[in-house]
Amino acid sequence: MTRASSPVNNGKAKIALGDDTALTLSQKGRGNPFDPANYGEIVKPGELVDIVELSPLTLADRRIYNLLIANAWERISEPVIHRIAKTALKGTHQGNERIESSLLRLMGTIAIVTIRKGGKSYKRRVQLLGSSDESLEKDGFLHYRIPEELIEILRNSEVYARLKTQVMYCFESKYALCLYEMIERRIGLEYKQSEEFTIAELRGLLNVPEGKLERFADFNKYCLKVAQEEINKLCPFWVEFTPIKKGRKVERVSMMWLPKTMSGRRDAQNLIDQHSIVRRAKLRGDIPEMPVLVDFSAPAAQR
Repeated sequence: MTRASSPVNNGKAKIALGDDTALTLSQKGRGNPFDPANYGEIVKPGELVDIVELSPLTLADRRIYNLLIANAWERISEPVIHRIAKTALKGTHQGNERIESSLLRLMGTIAIVTIRKGGKSYKRRVQLLGSSDESLEKDGFLHYRIPEELIEILRNSEVYARLKTQVMYCFESKYALCLYEMIERRIGLEYKQSEEFTIAELRGLLNVPEGKLERFADFNKYCLKVAQEEINKLCPFWVEFTPIKKGRKVERVSMMWLPKTMSGRRDAQNLIDQHSIVRRAKLRGDIPEMPVLVDFSAPAAQR
């Protein structure tokens, strides 16, 4: 096994699959995904978007995993050890102890990925993250592996999502991030702006823990509506859910997505650019209270 050559893997390698290059792995990220204040894009294979986690991850876990994928991207099709500075993960607003907890959950999480073999569909159970070595120094490095079973899937990936990291860092709910990734995977599909899911399928894709929000009314209120509201405020597209009933029971849900107008996209970007206190308040429908700044250089009577 070889080791990737730099903290953020600036060594470039061609990702060859026979005579062709996989559509997904030929894509490139953009900007700086590790800085919440600047524009960045992460390419995430569709197989890692539409997954069912047997042990649902937290919002922070998913953000960190996306950054690990971005860091490894140039050589993600190779069985190498990747290296990243721990400070590069601080954009997730996590201390070292919480980063360690996220890594442990990622290493222990088994995901169900749908794959195609011989013209037939299969479910593959695969580990999301392989072994890792973390420096004991506060500002040291993390060395990690992408499992070879997962690499095999990624080598043949033809569908992907482009995740805008400024949007990713703004989400308050893990359901919103899951939904955002689902739509970004689908937004570029021609002649398709909606998709139907069974309740079980949608719960799985949004990674609702087993035993939680089992009534549709609760699932709709605390998962779908929460995620929909954040998406519609922060993203360059709208999403809408429509329950489909059989008799009095909701059996399926239709998800529709539409791009916003120029002014709608501008409003979303303006919200992203707001101070985090203001943005959180607006996402929750509250009136933001900003601290009053006092100019102590002015005379007391004018303060």
